Amino acid sequence: MLFSAEITDFRIIHNVLKAITMKDYVILRPMAEGLKLTLDEMKCVETSVYIPNSFFTNYSVDKSEEIIFKISLKVLVDILNIFGDEGSPSFKLSYAHVGAPLCIIMNHIEENITIDCEIRTMNVDDFDDVSLAGGCDVNKLVIKADILTELLNRLNNSADELSIKLSPDPPYFTLSATGIAGKSEVSISKNSDAVTLFQCQKTTTAVYYFNNIRMVLKVMAYADKVGISTGDSGLLGLQLVITSDDKQMYVEYYVTSQYLAD
Repeated sequence: MLFSAEITDFRIIHNVLKAITMKDYVILRPMAEGLKLTLDEMKCVETSVYIPNSFFTNYSVDKSEEIIFKISLKVLVDILNIFGDEGSPSFKLSYAHVGAPLCIIMNHIEENITIDCEIRTMNVDDFDDVSLAGGCDVNKLVIKADILTELLNRLNNSADELSIKLSPDPPYFTLSATGIAGKSEVSISKNSDAVTLFQCQKTTTAVYYFNNIRMVLKVMAYADKVGISTGDSGLLGLQLVITSDDKQMYVEYYVTSQYLAD
């Protein structure tokens, strides 16, 4: 057995995966430290979900070889939704060998129902495991997720572009949305109670497609805080911290900019 894992309540994982279902396939990488799921081949945006091994009640990986395969994300989400929001069913994953299906066993204790499913796995060709985090090493801000959601929702919802500015000078963090209807802008100080970390080496302003940022809002509803980091190229990194039963999982977005602004 190359990989096996079990969790007693998978509802938060199901909600997060449902919120990121923007592509057909997801790449699974079971590692000793945890399970990583990365959306396959999204232009301009890279999305990954990281579930540490501590999140599971049982977790086992064959460390003698790299394990990586691709499955249908929609099929996985549909299987996790079989019981809906009823009860707290347990969830077991297993992957026997390369080319084997991903086996899923869900047990609803209250209803005494067990469901056994298999998802076809596919090989992953030319997977680039180079982290983009190194490209977001200039400025960093950690903010409460509900406050960031509120700031984004204050902006013009029909806008095409979103400008993000981080500066060592007031107002420190500014979001601007520009569209046919005009421009809207919101700011927050580094001294706000919503900001828990502010590290800014120099002023950076970059412009992104607003739709690429809007995708984050669905997942942000489950997050406690968000780390925002930027680099010289305009690459934007967003790390969402999601807590469930005192355990944390993470969703990471990397979004390329359309252009740098003065």
